[in-house]
Amino acid sequence: MTLNATRVACGTLGTDPCAYRVVAEQLPDVAVFAFDRDLRFELATGAAVRETGWRPEEILGRTVFELVPPDWVERYAAPYRAALAGERQSFEVQGWRVPGKVWAVDVVPIRGANGTITGGMVFGTDVTERRRTERELRERRRQLAEAQRIARVGNWEWDLVSGTGSASAEWFRVVGVRPEDIPSPEAALGFVHPDDRPVVEAAIARAADDGTPFEVEHRTILPDGQVRTVLVRGEGVRDEGGRIVRVIGTDQDVTEARQAEQERQRLLARLYEVLEGQHQRLAVDLHDGHVQSLAAMGLKVDQVRLRLGPQAPAPVRELLDQLRDDLSDEVTALRRTIGALRPLVLDQCGLVTAVHDLAHATRSRAALVDCSVSDRLGGERLDPDVETALFRVAQQALANIEQHAAARHVRIVLERSGSAVALRVHDDGRGFDPAEVEVLAGHQGFGLTSMRERVQALGGQLAIETGRGGTTSIEAWVPTRSGPGSAEPR
Repeated sequence: MTLNATRVACGTLGTDPCAYRVVAEQLPDVAVFAFDRDLRFELATGAAVRETGWRPEEILGRTVFELVPPDWVERYAAPYRAALAGERQSFEVQGWRVPGKVWAVDVVPIRGANGTITGGMVFGTDVTERRRTERELRERRRQLAEAQRIARVGNWEWDLVSGTGSASAEWFRVVGVRPEDIPSPEAALGFVHPDDRPVVEAAIARAADDGTPFEVEHRTILPDGQVRTVLVRGEGVRDEGGRIVRVIGTDQDVTEARQAEQERQRLLARLYEVLEGQHQRLAVDLHDGHVQSLAAMGLKVDQVRLRLGPQAPAPVRELLDQLRDDLSDEVTALRRTIGALRPLVLDQCGLVTAVHDLAHATRSRAALVDCSVSDRLGGERLDPDVETALFRVAQQALANIEQHAAARHVRIVLERSGSAVALRVHDDGRGFDPAEVEVLAGHQGFGLTSMRERVQALGGQLAIETGRGGTTSIEAWVPTRSGPGSAEPR
């Protein structure tokens, strides 16, 4: 028997307390009390009576005025009197003997056989745990709403069976609309930028079809015309039978983050532009100054040898020979430094030729069995900034191989994929842990961080696959054409 059904039944039981006790015994979680017109208790039963902190014998035969603390008397007496007047009263109250308890109380009139009100009945239900759970739930919802507000993340759900949808308050703030502006899940797609909508629709359709999780970044157009960048993640949810019945997801406003990333890329690009300019000027100064001076000194040494002729003492000739060799070695070292600073072949012949020269030099210095270059660009010249960035990545990768990998075979691939250019460097060395080695010693201090920053400055990405005792693959991906804000699945 339900509590409501019992309350209805109690209205027809008459005035025999035993009859109420029979009903109360069917409700072990409820305390049931009956009182007469003097507000004197005639019945106190139910398993929950002891939860009030009272024993039945302490209650029976006593009035509300005798049991309730003076400050609480009117609060309790008023609904009891209302019941005697034929009204039903409902309220919640905190226990006074057990203050931590919260009771939901219903007071109903009891009518005799002739219809007159002879007293009342009180149903007290312990709702302490329920209210605590409700408070915790409200607090969690508040925390979730606050977290969503701070992170600008809103969640949504699309019920595929009913065709209806729901979303959190923050989702509507992210999209910039009111709930009444979106009568259906399909209508929400109307705020996605037209150029990005096909990608978003395809991702959601696939999740609805087979549950595939997705992550798509797209532009959304607010009602005031403002364009924001939103990162949406979602997936399909199956029922017990394995059928996709819902698609759930989140939308996060990443506009400021993307703007900050674009500004970071701009600053990095400017930084490396200045750095390359300095390297180029230094390379020119070294070539036009020191290299030429050393070459002139070498010529003078040759002239001294000629003037001295065969009659020069052997120690003098040996000293001049050593001086000439030292000058030649110094010129070679300077030219190598100039090549590292800004190789002329990169400017004159392009990326592919420069990487070929770099691979040949590395093979000689590191005594590699093989250092091959696979050119899939077809001799195409790229944007100077792209060529410089990819050359620097290749330069640092080969420097790391030479100094740390103990590799025997190296393979370099240059290829185009759509509107992007990829550089891949693979070696069969001993590998490393990228988490432990963020910056490796190399030419001019270019390490992993610098490699990553160089490609990120051009809107690209750097991926590293390696591990201790294994091979290493480094891939730099750089777009040759940019399309800011376009939707891109991840």
